[in-house]
Amino acid sequence: MSTVLARRVASTPVRTATQTWTKVMGLIAPDPQSAARKELVLASGVACASIGVEAAKDAAFVIWGGGPRVRIYNVFDEDAITQDGVNEDAFSKSPTEGDWRLSIPCHPDDLAWSQKQLASVSSRITARSMYENVDDVTEEPKTAVATSINLGEFMKS
Repeated sequence: MSTVLARRVASTPVRTATQTWTKVMGLIAPDPQSAARKELVLASGVACASIGVEAAKDAAFVIWGGGPRVRIYNVFDEDAITQDGVNEDAFSKSPTEGDWRLSIPCHPDDLAWSQKQLASVSSRITARSMYENVDDVTEEPKTAVATSINLGEFMKS
């Protein structure tokens, strides 16, 4: 199993959904001029809808591929106010460096819309049901490479 880092970002009533997503973007793509940040901005509508229905309370935004797996949850209500369980520390390395992917948890009623919106703006960012887990292993199956072994050559000493 790969390394998994988690953060818990305070949301409503401390921040609006838009402010929460801005904070999340700052954590995972700290350079506002980076290509990753610009791509994340294009996903703002879906991300804010997810935050607005509290989908990321128990189901994380999951980033992988650019380093350790990163899970970002949102904290709501009294816990957000008291900062109970909140951890908004910066990462030592941006999780969106290199070849990264992001899975956004969505309410099932919003899933089809979210997937359509994200497909129109990004090939790296996808939506999943908030009830669907993201495995802590490689998300995309490796393509099997067909090989053939010449047993005659292999058996020669």
